[in-house]
Amino acid sequence: MNIPQLTALCLRYQGVLLDASEEVVHVAVVDAPSHELLDALHFATTKRIEITCWTRQQMEGHASRTQQTLPVAVQEKHQPKAELLTRTLQSALEQRASDIHIEPADNAYRIRLRIDGVLHPLPDVSPDAGVALTARLKVLGNLDIAEHRLPQDGQFTVELAGNAVSFRIATLACRGGEKVVLRLLQQVNQALDVNTLGMQPSQLVDFAHALQQPQGLVLVTGPTGSGKTVTLYSALQMLNTADINICSVEDPVEIP
Repeated sequence: MNIPQLTALCLRYQGVLLDASEEVVHVAVVDAPSHELLDALHFATTKRIEITCWTRQQMEGHASRTQQTLPVAVQEKHQPKAELLTRTLQSALEQRASDIHIEPADNAYRIRLRIDGVLHPLPDVSPDAGVALTARLKVLGNLDIAEHRLPQDGQFTVELAGNAVSFRIATLACRGGEKVVLRLLQQVNQALDVNTLGMQPSQLVDFAHALQQPQGLVLVTGPTGSGKTVTLYSALQMLNTADINICSVEDPVEIP
């Protein structure tokens, strides 16, 4: 993102761009920066963000002078990029995707959704938009946005269509930049009950008998989206009684 675009972005969230070097973006605000401004800046650039607090009089004078020379087209170009993340996550949720793959390709960034084990492409985005999208996701996942060589992983929750949706994020350096994979964590709206898993009565008896053993191993396998997580959590719920202490090892905790 160039300086005119950064200037427009700052003005949109009541900030003023003071300087933008190769490593640092310096912004002035009144009192304290808003979360919206910080989120937008981290979405737009991978540079370090420095904030300076001004008086309201300084801000109004400087913002007024900057706004007079601000191209309207800059504000129009920023909006689609700001909406890219929401559109991508919303598409994945609506199409019941298990994963979102974002990776650099030749002169573009490729975005694909894994649905029933098969990758389905979304429209490619520009390299600038792809880099900004990657940076924004790393901020959401509480990752180091300045680290581009080492793999990182994290987790975040966003609101989509009025519901809180959780994602697991993993990044990996690759040719041309960083590859990002998002896993939609299990969204459970029904009660965790082994009787609702769809097992035949005889299978349910065998499963309950295995869970009651004092030691052993229960191995649950299957393709993505087949119900492994709900099965395991339902089993834990069945064992979760007042006279038993349960300790689980999970990475990540998919159902709080």
